Amino acid sequence: MTNITSKTWTMLLFVITLLMVIAYHEGEAISCSQVNMFLAPCLSYLRGGGNPSQPCCAGLNSLKAAAPGKAERQTACQCLKSVSNTIPGINDDNAKQLPSKCGVDLGVPFSKSVDCNSIN
Repeated sequence: MTNITSKTWTMLLFVITLLMVIAYHEGEAISCSQVNMFLAPCLSYLRGGGNPSQPCCAGLNSLKAAAPGKAERQTACQCLKSVSNTIPGINDDNAKQLPSKCGVDLGVPFSKSVDCNSIN
């Protein structure tokens, strides 16, 4: 596999994010596959802690942009909760700390035990 530079990853993430935001603005609601795509770069942080990568934080920002309303945030919450409960090795404390470590206020807690119906 070819060694991909950080600049290439950033550009690729930007293009994917742009496509996802365009799709969202054309009337598509957010889906779990979108949430998963946004957070895929965060998997190593979610399992091992430390500091999240730049692509991880960029994905978190993209998730925030794709879920501006209450319904989208509740859907994103359900997806995050599902990911937390189904992917082995995700540390709940790491998940809870991810938004603050990236400096992103999602308006959605990332936790195995959150009540997503309480999201406004």
